[in-house]
Amino acid sequence: MKIIPAVLILILLAATTYQPKIFIGTDSETVFVANAEENLPLTIEFIHSVQKTPVVEELVYRDGEFILVRTKYKSQGVGLPFDAGDGIFYRDGDWFIMDNMNRRFKNLELRTGKGTRLKINLGGREVELYKKFPVGTKIVVKTF
Repeated sequence: MKIIPAVLILILLAATTYQPKIFIGTDSETVFVANAEENLPLTIEFIHSVQKTPVVEELVYRDGEFILVRTKYKSQGVGLPFDAGDGIFYRDGDWFIMDNMNRRFKNLELRTGKGTRLKINLGGREVELYKKFPVGTKIVVKTF
């Protein structure tokens, strides 16, 4: 009978101390796993497949979601935000910036592309996904 209370205590302790994780990888390979800390920055960088210019998407992890805060890009065109409803648009030197976007995502799905040089930086750790995976590979960013 004394084992049951001890097991319950261990279960409660595990449940209250569990730290959610952020997984980055494919269906068959883990790139890395990090603690899902509030306001953890996540940056996605790539070369736009049509414009052939750099794009930087800045997100934060908050309340169990990834929130797109800002998109920076060097040329305007297809697939890049420009509408006033997307956020606050301004120019900073060579960069066009759409700020205060506040787009929320439970998970992110990315794909490596030919010449897109997809990179991801989570909390200061950068991974050059385009060097690690062949063109067309689906990369997943999710919490568990």
